[in-house]
Amino acid sequence: MDRSILAPAPSSSPPPELFSVWHVSVWLLSEDLQASGSLGSSRALSYVAPWELDATADFSDTQTKPYKCHICPKAFTRPDLLKRHVAGHGSQAGESNGGSIGETRFMPGRVTKACKACASNHLRCSEEKPCRRCQEKGLECRWPGSTDADMVMTPPETCPQEDESMFTQDDASAMTSLSNPLSMSQASPPSMGGQASLDVLTPQTTQHLFQTLDPSMNIENNPLFFHFPDLNLLSGQWSSAPTNDMDISTYNGLDDMDLQFLDSYNVSIPFEVSNTFQPTPRGTQTPRTSHMDPGQPAAMCSEAFQNSHWRFRPNAKDHAGAEDHNLSLPSMTSDYPSPESRVSLNTNTRVTCAKLGGPARDRILMMIVNSCQSDSLSKAVASFPSVDLLDTLVQYYLTSPHTRAVSFIHAASFDPNEKRPELVAAMVACGAVLTSDPALCKLGRAMQECLRLAISRRWEQNNTLVRDLQLLQAFLINLEVGIWSGLPRKVEIAESFFQPILTMMRRDGKFKPSAYPNVNVGDAYGFDLRQAWLNWVENESFKRLAFRLLFHDMGVSMALLVNPLISYAEVLLPLPGSPDIWTAASPEQWKSCLAAQENAEPMVVADFLDNPDLLNDLGNSIDIYMAGMAVLGCIWAMCWEYLQFSSLQRSRPRRWNALVTELRKDELLKLLSHLKLSLTSQISIDPEINLRLELCLLHLHMPFEEIQIFAGMEGPERARAVYPIISDWVKSEDARHTIYHAAQIMQLVKALPKGSIRGPPVIILYHASLAFWVYGLLSDQSLGTTRLTTQSVYLDDEEGTALQRFKGFGQGQPCIRRRSDMPGEEDVLVSVPLSQPDKVMETIMSIVRENVGGMAVPHLTEKLVQLMAELEKSAKRKVAA
Repeated sequence: MDRSILAPAPSSSPPPELFSVWHVSVWLLSEDLQASGSLGSSRALSYVAPWELDATADFSDTQTKPYKCHICPKAFTRPDLLKRHVAGHGSQAGESNGGSIGETRFMPGRVTKACKACASNHLRCSEEKPCRRCQEKGLECRWPGSTDADMVMTPPETCPQEDESMFTQDDASAMTSLSNPLSMSQASPPSMGGQASLDVLTPQTTQHLFQTLDPSMNIENNPLFFHFPDLNLLSGQWSSAPTNDMDISTYNGLDDMDLQFLDSYNVSIPFEVSNTFQPTPRGTQTPRTSHMDPGQPAAMCSEAFQNSHWRFRPNAKDHAGAEDHNLSLPSMTSDYPSPESRVSLNTNTRVTCAKLGGPARDRILMMIVNSCQSDSLSKAVASFPSVDLLDTLVQYYLTSPHTRAVSFIHAASFDPNEKRPELVAAMVACGAVLTSDPALCKLGRAMQECLRLAISRRWEQNNTLVRDLQLLQAFLINLEVGIWSGLPRKVEIAESFFQPILTMMRRDGKFKPSAYPNVNVGDAYGFDLRQAWLNWVENESFKRLAFRLLFHDMGVSMALLVNPLISYAEVLLPLPGSPDIWTAASPEQWKSCLAAQENAEPMVVADFLDNPDLLNDLGNSIDIYMAGMAVLGCIWAMCWEYLQFSSLQRSRPRRWNALVTELRKDELLKLLSHLKLSLTSQISIDPEINLRLELCLLHLHMPFEEIQIFAGMEGPERARAVYPIISDWVKSEDARHTIYHAAQIMQLVKALPKGSIRGPPVIILYHASLAFWVYGLLSDQSLGTTRLTTQSVYLDDEEGTALQRFKGFGQGQPCIRRRSDMPGEEDVLVSVPLSQPDKVMETIMSIVRENVGGMAVPHLTEKLVQLMAELEKSAKRKVAA
């Protein structure tokens, strides 16, 4: 046999400084395959070294690659390279692993203890004992340190009828000879025995080279093999050829990826294999190896996601009357005093003058009786809340900072005795859920379920009521209670029932300016003035209800990651007027405030999107809070539009130009930055405005849906599929901007009043925590060991040079701060690096615990904290490994 099939001709011997470990590995493989009988004398492998390439060959500029793969993001300079690359996808699809096209396979690391059967055959074993191969083949699985009790036999009848080993004796001896370089020259090729020759040598066939080398070489800690790429990721292959001499113009064995690979290894020191690292220049980044299964965190957190508010798994016990038994309050005891005492309401903060009376309570009770099941009817009637408790809960709802109810319900003209029972019951239900008493929370959820049926029945009985303001307000309050309840069934119902009320408002033209005519009081007084005031209150209430729908739509889209139902282009109605006019206590006061108001053209959301500085110029003539929330609601819809287009562009890069999406992203970032600078002092201190603004900035820089999938929302297999996207993102500048905005969210949540981490704020905090978690979990695989000695950069600090350098260039170690747990040092701030994701998650959970402060934890907050705890456990396991 000709033993020089892979060696270059004497006339084209390589320069010594260009000979690399790559050529050694190819030579070793050829010797081994010849020795094992895998290559015949008539079939030879041909390899053209980079220094043998014809200098006159026409190579296109590698920066311009017009031929793009329709399966993966790769691009090539010539059509023949693309054709061979696509053929490689087809071969991968037929492999036994069952992976789909474009799915990155995870290569597990070396096991700690291999069983004797796998070790003797040079096969990969598994960590679980008995190993999978021994179970499938019915072999006795023995490993070092095992006992008889550890061994499990697989019945012979379950074994597949196949060869006992993937290697013949000659193959095993040939592989063993690799450990001794001297034996390579003494090996003689065995007879072929009719064995078919190897026509194509793919990168997968070289994988055993690095699995069977001498352990004394310590490959994992060696710098040469440390940077050796995964051979399964190479796009090229070596083809058999009759000679070493060939025309470069017709040779298609090397593509751009191969040339870059060879060039990177030609600068290495040839044949130098040592157990010590060369000194790393300061500022360079040395990749670390990691054997973490990309599906491992997802496997640990998958159950927590299944039990979260995102997943509703119906069963026979789920129905409309399942909570009717909670309509009755427990009897008063020494442990449970009067329900009114469980509501922390300041009597001096009463919003309405009129107090709820007995007839109003009877109407609410009649509505509940008509909606609940008969088996719970008698108990509900006997223990229904008293008039005083119902009135207290109404006032609690109107004064709660979480609801901002007075922004769309006119408190000055509100009389619970004259309003529809559905509206009063909705306010009672929401007020009960906001309390920290478990019995009242259950009462509120049960009333909310009855109310949903009662309002629908009223609309079905009389279709003209679909234009009734009070029923629409009651239905929206009902949806808000359901969507932020944290209960999967209520969340799903609230999400699906948002479309009817939106359709009613849209069909009535409430999103158009023609529905809100200008008010001209003139010389009206007395009865006419009061009637004009009430007409204006109704029109303004419809306007504020429309904007409340916009805020709710943004919250649902943000919490459930669904498409907003309200387009930013259809929000054409004028913005609400000054709060002074809205909160006027009497018609006369309303008239004087209206006369003092400048007669200017009504402003719409599009005006502020075009020029956010108008928030400073028109702060006295409009409701700043409503205007800011409306602008952010429309911007969120734009951000969601960009995120969907960007996701489509990532999956189909050949169709959509990335330049278009990046330009759109830059426009949105500039708009949000301009808006942030334009916020007045009155609105800049509002935490809800700032939280939603930071949330928009957070999502513009991160693929949140893919990150949630990686965390385990859809199981380990999907987590492995999105791992390449997340791994690339963690190394980008976008990732550093993401964790900066996550730190800003954390700071804003810290400043919230006690008991305020519920509803949208806890959802936003969870989004920030997930950004911290994935960055800390994966960034240490790509960052250098010198990062441990660099300067700490505090993301929750004031904007400075160090923070700008980190966001722009990645210089420094990102950290956040938390209060010390040591007794007597509660005011001392300690540093928590993001490279310890378990400590970061613990810091975020401690923020929630401090805010709750011994009170009953809302169900949604409790569920998300449990999910954060699972993320912490997965991070702790990864750090320990």
